[in-house]
Amino acid sequence: MASFVDGAALNGVGFALVILQQTIGLTPGQIGVLTSALTFGVAVGALIGGRLGDRFGRRRVFVVTMIFIALGASVPIVATAFPLLLLGLGVLGVAIGADIPVSLATIAEAATDQNRGKILVMSNLLAGVGIGAVVLVATLTGGTGIFAAQAIFGLIAVVAVIVLALRLTIPESTSWRAARLEQTQGVHTVRADRSKLRDLITPPLRFPFLILVGFFTLVSIPITLFGSYAAYIGANFTGTPVSEFSVFVLFLVPLAIIVQVIFMRVVDTRFRLTFFILGGILYVAAYLIPVILGMNLATLVTTVLVSGMGTVFCGEPIFRVWVNEAFPTMLRSTGQGVIFAIARLVPALLLVPVPFLLSSSINGFLIALSVLAAAGIAVGWFGVRSGRLINEFHHETESIDITAATSSSAS
Repeated sequence: MASFVDGAALNGVGFALVILQQTIGLTPGQIGVLTSALTFGVAVGALIGGRLGDRFGRRRVFVVTMIFIALGASVPIVATAFPLLLLGLGVLGVAIGADIPVSLATIAEAATDQNRGKILVMSNLLAGVGIGAVVLVATLTGGTGIFAAQAIFGLIAVVAVIVLALRLTIPESTSWRAARLEQTQGVHTVRADRSKLRDLITPPLRFPFLILVGFFTLVSIPITLFGSYAAYIGANFTGTPVSEFSVFVLFLVPLAIIVQVIFMRVVDTRFRLTFFILGGILYVAAYLIPVILGMNLATLVTTVLVSGMGTVFCGEPIFRVWVNEAFPTMLRSTGQGVIFAIARLVPALLLVPVPFLLSSSINGFLIALSVLAAAGIAVGWFGVRSGRLINEFHHETESIDITAATSSSAS
């Protein structure tokens, strides 16, 4: 359910800010700053929360983060002054970012090799359901002015409180408790000994770390920038009100769910890479549709559809699987957090000038997104084909010969 909140918040804010632009007069520059604050907050939160999750346990962190998600989402409900909006979205972003790596590590550690991919993809499916819920709220409250924006933030806050209540019943990760016990007893296993930040940039973890940083950062830029400004593009370049645009997007949600269910059936099989390549082709091509056919409501909605289908196979769902397999227990949420931070920070730095880039050349903007998507797919494909992205769940309980490791380091 954390993914539901994540999807609802990160995409719902885009709708809410356009509504606030039309009701209280937010400027394009202010929208850029607020959108960037949310995404930048996610980056900072992922960096901090991921490390805390490995140091102090998953449960402690994901209970606290959900409290702050509810608080952050509540601020825009009661206040619309720009400084308070900035504060609320900043807190919301940090809390979501801290929650993601810890909750995903918990899911991965509770699963088996036979269903880990399915469950992690399902977590991303819930993010899609969160997006659909936001779109539904935006549709039902269309034409009600500022109340529509408040309803979106209200949805996020209410769901966060419900998730918090459910999380209080979840025990600590068995894998984390076992690794912590091995550390305290001086048992030298992969999961107990590889727990320092420097281990991420030291072989054998350096290669998967760098590959996943490059892959996820590059594929995140297009979907983040386009997703954050799709409603803005619809309102300012096709003349489509948010309420009308949200109806079209809402119709796409069932299809997105079906596509993710299909991927859940193959992600734990040998066809994983085949679907990754197929998704990459769709993802790269999606942003070129308005360039070739012209920007209008039909091409905008088609781009949302095709890019969304593509990223199911080549974007965050497969990243969630790869990153949880790539690191041992005591670096699992840390590694995810660092990569999430980088992959969120880079788009955050690019979000502020997007309204100005769109006004200068929307075609140039879309072509750049397509090129970045292609580069990300290439990095991910290279990493997998190299054979050096291994599943640490198969090796992390193995013993480490400290004497041999020390002698090797000394020589």
